[in-house]
Amino acid sequence: MINTGEICLLDCGQQAHAGTQQFSQQGEQDCLLVMCGVRTTLRIDEKQYYMQPFTFVLVPFAGNQIVVDSQGVTAYRYLHLQINEAFQKRLLNNGLTFRETHTLAQPLAIEEVWKILLPAMDAITPSQREMGIHALQLLMCLLEEASDGSVTRAAEVPHYDKLTVLRHDIYQHPEKDWFIQDICNRLGISRPYFHKIYLAAFGTTCTQDVIASRIACSKKLLETTDKAINVVSQQSGFETDVYFMRQFKKHVGMTPTAYRRIYRQTQTPSKKRR
Repeated sequence: MINTGEICLLDCGQQAHAGTQQFSQQGEQDCLLVMCGVRTTLRIDEKQYYMQPFTFVLVPFAGNQIVVDSQGVTAYRYLHLQINEAFQKRLLNNGLTFRETHTLAQPLAIEEVWKILLPAMDAITPSQREMGIHALQLLMCLLEEASDGSVTRAAEVPHYDKLTVLRHDIYQHPEKDWFIQDICNRLGISRPYFHKIYLAAFGTTCTQDVIASRIACSKKLLETTDKAINVVSQQSGFETDVYFMRQFKKHVGMTPTAYRRIYRQTQTPSKKRR
């Protein structure tokens, strides 16, 4: 259990295949947060949700259990939370409605939160628990950001389905050449209009998403391989090593070499690199 006072994390995990999962209520303020990184269909307590990439739904417990039924090949992450009345009211006042899908404005930030929360649930040391609390506080900020009106509701954004497919492809294939003008030509819209609707849909620009996807890819390569920095840069989609180094330090706060060293110092000896 990780508790910030306003929000308490009771459990978290992920479902990578079709099936039914049940969650049991533990208190009066229990909610289930379900996040999807790919397009999928979920049935939560008999309500059907057609989840687009990088969307989430927050469902309060109406009874003793919540049943999530995932259909087809799917993947979703869940967090069983207790959210106090004041924070629930703040979210509702800002426009985050329960049992409705909302867009994640910063998938990369969510990924970082997730990587900290999972091990923090079983943390032993005070510093590990403290990191879990900070990650949960960041999650609260991301939920508030999704509810503050900066991201337009999906139904109001033209070409939303095409934009979500594009965004999913960007995060799945960061190494590709994502030229804005080529994207606009495929969609048959002008460049200024594309920037406008992309920002309205996701609260960030396409260029920022491309950089974020490449940073995430490079971090994974640094964590799991011994590839040289220039190879990591190339395979992550960056045009030059200098640009990669600059963007990595800007977004991560350290050089790629330092990140790899620090990451591996924190891993257990049993975790071997490929």
